[in-house]
Amino acid sequence: MTQQTSPTPPKVGRPDGLAPSSKGAPENVRDGVRAWYIVGAVQALTAVVQLVMNLQDPRALTTQVRDQMDSVSLPDGVTEETLVTGTAILNLLLMLAAVALCMFLNRRVSRGGVRSRLFLCVGSVYLALMALVQVFSTPPDTGATPLVLLVGAGTIVSGVVAAVGIWLITRPENADWFGLPDKAEIEAYAEKLARRNEQLDKERAEKKKRRRQAREDRDPGKNAGTNGQENGQKNAEKKNRGR
Repeated sequence: MTQQTSPTPPKVGRPDGLAPSSKGAPENVRDGVRAWYIVGAVQALTAVVQLVMNLQDPRALTTQVRDQMDSVSLPDGVTEETLVTGTAILNLLLMLAAVALCMFLNRRVSRGGVRSRLFLCVGSVYLALMALVQVFSTPPDTGATPLVLLVGAGTIVSGVVAAVGIWLITRPENADWFGLPDKAEIEAYAEKLARRNEQLDKERAEKKKRRRQAREDRDPGKNAGTNGQENGQKNAEKKNRGR
């Protein structure tokens, strides 16, 4: 039995690590990164507008807090209004933290970070879905109309620009910048893997054949009887066909 190792898949990522800057990046990558910087700015502004809307008309957020605190009593000295205000500020901080993380990943993408690009792909899908939901949803009953329009517009713009940005970043001609294997490398790996699987199938068949032969050698009488019975059945079938 031949001993073969599994073929090594093509390496993913730049062999020399991240580029020092984005100066050598393809134009599509630079444009996509700029688009995602716009997404970050719009998301930050939308979060601020959302905070202003919640503080100006806290009815929706108050209902949400009441539902969450339905089975929990408020601590001493903490009013419902304080809790609602704190929740609004916490939502803002969480949104700004998410924006900061995306901008950090966006910077790494501009330098050839392939894993960071994957996270931005997930973020783009999320923002695009949120924009789609925003388009077909009815406006809320709370909040000033201009603020509601700003939040909705920010959500839609972010989803559209994020989708365009990630489309530019993931163009096939950008593969070298991110250290992705080309088509020839992938096909060569697939061919090696197919040959390896074919060889394994042959080895399994040979091993099964040797085991069967070993059983026949240990009990030749039984196998002779079995073979005679099989031959008798074949001869009977031939006679029936002759009739």
